[in-house]
Amino acid sequence: MASFTVTCPCCHAALDIDGERQIITDSHQPEKARSATTFDDRLAALTRERESARSRLEEAFRAERSGAAVREEKFRKLLEGAQGEEATRPVRDIDLD
Repeated sequence: MASFTVTCPCCHAALDIDGERQIITDSHQPEKARSATTFDDRLAALTRERESARSRLEEAFRAERSGAAVREEKFRKLLEGAQGEEATRPVRDIDLD
């Protein structure tokens, strides 16, 4: 028998097999695909991510400030409405029995 090459189904390595001795004589790992990303591309992407995070943070701060102002205004209106009313005792479930 002659030697032949097969591909490992598990790791996709090329295995050279000697048919007469029934042993693996050599193996070659498949080359990993290199990413097309360069250092400059990644640096630009990180800069964009940083700017995006900064803008999201500023938007969250603006929303929190405006929300606090709205809550304060609602509280003032309810407080002014409650100033003229007399305080009453709340009705509890046990009082209804």
